[in-house]
Amino acid sequence: MDQMQGTTRIIYDSNDFGTTNNFYSFFSAVSSKNSITETNLNDNRFEPGEGMVIKEIVIASRDATNGAEFDDSIQFSTLDVVIGNNRVIKGLPLLAGNGSFGINAITGRPNLKIWSIRLLNNIVIPPQIQFFVNLQAPTVGAATAGNALNLRVFLKGYGKLFNPRNNY
Repeated sequence: MDQMQGTTRIIYDSNDFGTTNNFYSFFSAVSSKNSITETNLNDNRFEPGEGMVIKEIVIASRDATNGAEFDDSIQFSTLDVVIGNNRVIKGLPLLAGNGSFGINAITGRPNLKIWSIRLLNNIVIPPQIQFFVNLQAPTVGAATAGNALNLRVFLKGYGKLFNPRNNY
């Protein structure tokens, strides 16, 4: 990847925070999502010649309807990152990172909670290798049928883009 163009890279994927499960897999079904609000990838592998080094993982919990309260137990979740057949991060607690929240100006209640984990080691996603992130929550979500709570995972870092020209 030495002859590729360097870039800043942020990729994300979303899942509904449902009432029936406490295990969420991100980036494993991005091809079935068609909205830029859900994901910014078409596949859970990079194109030939592309790659990424993950420097930070961000988990965002959002109340889309502004009518529901958050289940605060999500902060006690653990995170796994799998690249190819290798689990490169295992059982990383969200509480190991920094947390913050946003207040909705209309309701005065939090409508966004964010956990950010800065990685001390480089995690490399090579070209054409599948990757996904699993989040294991301690309890089932507190969302109800009328409320739209969702979780989003951001992988932030730097990457390489394919550059067919050798010189500029």
